[in-house]
Amino acid sequence: MSNAKILITLLISGLLLSGMTTLADIEGVPGFVNLFVTGSVTDMAIIDEEGYSQGSLFRTPSWLLAQIDSDIMSTVLDRGPIPTPTEVTPSYEGYFKEGYAALEAGNYRTAYTAFKKAIDLQPTSADAWYGLALALESQKRYLSALEAYTDAITYAKGEKTNWASYAGKGRVLYALNRFSEAQIALETAITQYELAGVSHPDELEEISRLLNEITGNSGYSENTGILTPSAYTPASITES
Repeated sequence: MSNAKILITLLISGLLLSGMTTLADIEGVPGFVNLFVTGSVTDMAIIDEEGYSQGSLFRTPSWLLAQIDSDIMSTVLDRGPIPTPTEVTPSYEGYFKEGYAALEAGNYRTAYTAFKKAIDLQPTSADAWYGLALALESQKRYLSALEAYTDAITYAKGEKTNWASYAGKGRVLYALNRFSEAQIALETAITQYELAGVSHPDELEEISRLLNEITGNSGYSENTGILTPSAYTPASITES
């Protein structure tokens, strides 16, 4: 006889001898199968009132289950379908703001990717094309930046937005040593700036500096030809 069977036999015998219970009481307990029927402890299955097995030997005591956190139980024991995470629908505004945040942080590749996604959703957004151009210019990808500034000018809805794109176009043409074209773009930027009635003195000073170098008023020097993309931020960002 195995040790487990001996232990159970002694436990039942003790209860019977002490008078605390009777054999009829034990046999009447729901879920109990007398181990003497099968002659093997491993065959002693606990059967509940509905006839389902709760284990090969004992069922889990209710007092123990009561102490287990229900949230943990549902997480560990739940065999239902795994819930699908809610996906956030990408938006133009989200990519647009992400792009300018990345520009301010100096993460130009991240900015480029964000603006590309924004343009995919709104291909005629002048502000998104302008942001893309800034990201490209910051990486010294001047030819691509030139195309992006040109698109920003094409889709611009007035002087308040396109003056900065003309300024950017002038900067990259300047960097490409296409000075006559740069001069036209920078002069147009100043004209559009004045018509827009905006106040961005730092950007205006930068435009004037490059224009003076091109026209020879201050003398062009390769050492002074350092370009910094405009810090102008579209109103759609500053007003949101």
